[in-house]
Amino acid sequence: MQIHFQSDPLLGPDDLNVTVNAVAKNDKVIKLLNYLDKYNQKSSSLIPIKTEDRILTIKQTELIKVEVTKNILSFYTKSDVIQTNGRLYQVLTRLNENFVQVSKHAIINLNHLLSLEAGFTGNMIAKLNFDQRADVSRKYLPELERRLGL
Repeated sequence: MQIHFQSDPLLGPDDLNVTVNAVAKNDKVIKLLNYLDKYNQKSSSLIPIKTEDRILTIKQTELIKVEVTKNILSFYTKSDVIQTNGRLYQVLTRLNENFVQVSKHAIINLNHLLSLEAGFTGNMIAKLNFDQRADVSRKYLPELERRLGL
């Protein structure tokens, strides 16, 4: 990847114009565009979760993992599991860069990751703080390794 800077006096002082050049719009390009789109959004340190009778907020630093079963989302913290309805991809767009999807069913907070171990089925198991675990599928393992700097 080559990165270039070019001054443009026609832009305002807080304006940016980013162009991504590639042969084709492949997975790498899509990930970069998604990253740039997230950078453009204002990130909140709180995640609002609507339950049946109230709206709760969780600090992103306290969130260990998010799992989905059918359409039930479970948010795991040190002391609580909060359940609501929703989709995993919608949650991922609201989380900061410390979170990574590790399977079709789970997102983990890299700040709570203790280790990765081989599982029985050929998948990896992510051991997290507070005795939490998450399955890491082979499809998502390369992205997790990249995020870990491996």
